[in-house]
Amino acid sequence: MSTSDQTNPPSLSSLTLEPTSKYTIFENWLLSNGAKFPDLELRAYDDPTTGSKPNSSASSDKETKTDSSTNDDSEMRGVHALCDLPPNNVCVSVPRKCLITVEMGKSTTIGQAILRNNLDLDAPKHVFLMVFVLKDRNDPNSFFKPYYDILPGKLNNMPIFWTPEELALLTGSHLLKQIADRKEAITEDYNLIASICPELALIATLQDFMWARMCVCSRNFGLLINGLRTSALVPHADMLNHFRPRETKWTFDNDRQCFTITTLQGIMGGEQIYDSYGQKCNHRFLLNYGFAVEENMEQDGFCPNEVPIEIELQQQQQVDDPHYSHLKTEFWTRDSSPITKRVRVCVSNNDNTKSLLSMLRVCVSNTSELSAITQAGPYMYRSVKDVRFSIGVDNEIRSMQLLKKIVDEQIKAYPTSVEEDEAALKGPDLVPYSNDRHARIQVLGEKRVLRHYSEFSQAAIECLNVELSDEEFEEAVAKVGREKHHTIAQYVKDVVGGIRREERRRGRKEGETFLD
Repeated sequence: MSTSDQTNPPSLSSLTLEPTSKYTIFENWLLSNGAKFPDLELRAYDDPTTGSKPNSSASSDKETKTDSSTNDDSEMRGVHALCDLPPNNVCVSVPRKCLITVEMGKSTTIGQAILRNNLDLDAPKHVFLMVFVLKDRNDPNSFFKPYYDILPGKLNNMPIFWTPEELALLTGSHLLKQIADRKEAITEDYNLIASICPELALIATLQDFMWARMCVCSRNFGLLINGLRTSALVPHADMLNHFRPRETKWTFDNDRQCFTITTLQGIMGGEQIYDSYGQKCNHRFLLNYGFAVEENMEQDGFCPNEVPIEIELQQQQQVDDPHYSHLKTEFWTRDSSPITKRVRVCVSNNDNTKSLLSMLRVCVSNTSELSAITQAGPYMYRSVKDVRFSIGVDNEIRSMQLLKKIVDEQIKAYPTSVEEDEAALKGPDLVPYSNDRHARIQVLGEKRVLRHYSEFSQAAIECLNVELSDEEFEEAVAKVGREKHHTIAQYVKDVVGGIRREERRRGRKEGETFLD
């Protein structure tokens, strides 16, 4: 769910309380086994345009309700407070016996076969949870049957299940490759397990296995239970939707032998109770949970949305040094790193951004610059990510020119512009919570990051003009501060300003040497 989807008053209804309702059966099963949530209730959302507050998103099993199905059939649901809840209130308690843990999956015949054969799986903890669910749900008398019955039958909001037409909405995005990689990894895990344990193919198809993977991926909690670090499916707790900043906290209480959710602040009666899925880039929300957050912003204004930038080694012709290409390639691939580098960056000056700038400096370096880098000592520049300081005006200009070329080419790969995406999200055609809308939110976030680095490199190139007087440079810095993101202004002030000071120092030193 996304910010602009929350413009109308909520249209909510309590879930059916008939004895035959699968949700009533589910809640009664939990209560009869010692679970406690006296001040909470499950609610279905009659109107797909409501049910969440700004910056919140429905968890992965929420799908837009487009027909006249009953509340019991609705996949769009959340957990709400029946009364005012004070801070530090344990509002949910689920006993250990109602949790499905990794160890339970390991104890199955399939789990034992995996362990005996020491299989190299893409997501081992997830797989053990998956095989338990896939096997146990076939037992009509399973203890967990009420839980299995309320799990979503389809996960069409998950990108690995999108149609070709829906995937085409992500044209230009690296997420397409991640989706393909995820499907390939799940398929490889399925085939590998089935090859050593034919039982898997008897209880689940590949499509079932994919369904289980995404159910587990979007619902599991990492816990420390009685000193053992594990992952678990926690019925009821996995129905809380996402919101940042977090309003609740969860843990496994070893004294109570229960999974608990505790309020961090007061929550008014009728309000939805949220969990925080963490500070994440939208590509992780979309790939793993099936939604994208329209205004994915932290309280301090930081946006964790990222985009991968790839850099290929640039080799200039250096007739004065026949060993140049070899030395550059050797340093570029030190520690067995690949020839093509990929780094995920957001609008920030964090370590990834600094690594990007470092790699650009090495990538465009000529003979003398490469010599300065590689001969600076073993502890200063150990790898291409360590050149955190500029090595000269010319090198920095070429670095910024390459950065601008890379990001501008990436922007051209998208069929729509930032402005077109923003207009579409404000318009009436993109249905709230739809795959179309989430795809548009995802690519818009990527383009905003790429545009930032295009502006970043352009501002750097302009301010790196050594012909600028001190007064003109200060004016340029002030203009960047007014018109651009503060990280661009910081780079111009610190890095470009530092380069100018170093160039002046070198000029004075050379002048003194000449006079001597």
